[in-house]
Amino acid sequence: MGQFDEYVYTLPKTYHEWGAYASPRAYFRGADSMWGARLSMGFSAVLREHVAQFPHMHHAVEEYYWFLGTDLTRVFDFDAEIEIWFGEDPDALEKYTITSPTLVRIPPGFWHGPINYKRITKPVTFSSMYFDGDASKITRRIHPDGRVDYPYIYTNQKRCMFDKTKACIYCGSCYEKTCGRTSDGETTFFKHPKISFTNEWIEKLLTTPPAPHSGKYDQYFFTFTPEYHQWGDMFANPRAKFRGVTQMPGAKFFGGFSVVLAPNVMEVPHFHPANDEYLWFIGSNIENIFDFDAEIEISLGLDADNMRTITITEPTVVRVPPNLWHCPINFKRITKPVAFLPVYPDGDWSKVVRQKDENGEYEYVFEAASLKRCVYDGSKQCVYCGKCFSDKRK
Repeated sequence: MGQFDEYVYTLPKTYHEWGAYASPRAYFRGADSMWGARLSMGFSAVLREHVAQFPHMHHAVEEYYWFLGTDLTRVFDFDAEIEIWFGEDPDALEKYTITSPTLVRIPPGFWHGPINYKRITKPVTFSSMYFDGDASKITRRIHPDGRVDYPYIYTNQKRCMFDKTKACIYCGSCYEKTCGRTSDGETTFFKHPKISFTNEWIEKLLTTPPAPHSGKYDQYFFTFTPEYHQWGDMFANPRAKFRGVTQMPGAKFFGGFSVVLAPNVMEVPHFHPANDEYLWFIGSNIENIFDFDAEIEISLGLDADNMRTITITEPTVVRVPPNLWHCPINFKRITKPVAFLPVYPDGDWSKVVRQKDENGEYEYVFEAASLKRCVYDGSKQCVYCGKCFSDKRK
């Protein structure tokens, strides 16, 4: 095993029996996938209408939901209607309707679910991004005698329904084998007795008029707008980016997709002083995320003068712990488009770089996205549009 190999995770093909989703899927299951990881995240392509999730909340960790087009080279090619229930009071959840590419921020203590994929005219990318190494959730159960408790469910605890000696891998076999079907072929609610109370809750939300849409939670829903750039034919245009606190006060995430179309070299060596970063390299079509044909090199090191090159040739997640030098990223060979997603679990992407001062001595400079200004108009924040880069090439 080479140095830093423990930070490189090759995504396995996760096959399943959930008929509403493309198979295989790609998931990074936090500490189960990589010791010490503080991210649980995956990608699914939603193919047809159905109801997913049950109402739950997370006690101490933020979560983010993504809803995008499945072809990330045309990420705004989106035609669906999705309903999600959201709120601080489980008895007064409000229904939000999503009809365009959207990011949903779910702070600790906020109830959310179910997700009703009401209309799917074109497949939809769904991703949940949970900033902890074990994806846990808390739901609510009201007993016939009026007692209330809050079942706590976490990934490492969940067992296979058919073989309790094995961990649940969310293959969907139990759902497909135990759910009911109506005479017209529609799927009824999951019938397993241990979660029947959540199904009753879902059914009530779907059939009872929700609380009025007050708008008090609009701040947690971010609608992506096409972000056009001038990096030439190296990246798909437009992009979908979320710029943390500059677009949503209080957010604890900064990142977004760049789809690489041609070889190029990105970034300079740097490190992050306080946060992990997770770098995703996947196929650009979420319906077939493992359709990947590229060679990518990334440098990692304990100091800027001693970097090791890691070569990536299949869908991969690279975890970059605090203070680990990394970059440049050399997209050396791109035969098929590659979706590059840096996941930074803070609201302001920041880094430390090394440069020489006027005396030729090394100094270390802190940079943050919120501090970086446009080279043409210092009153504006830099949005990495690439204009200054393209002008230098002329």
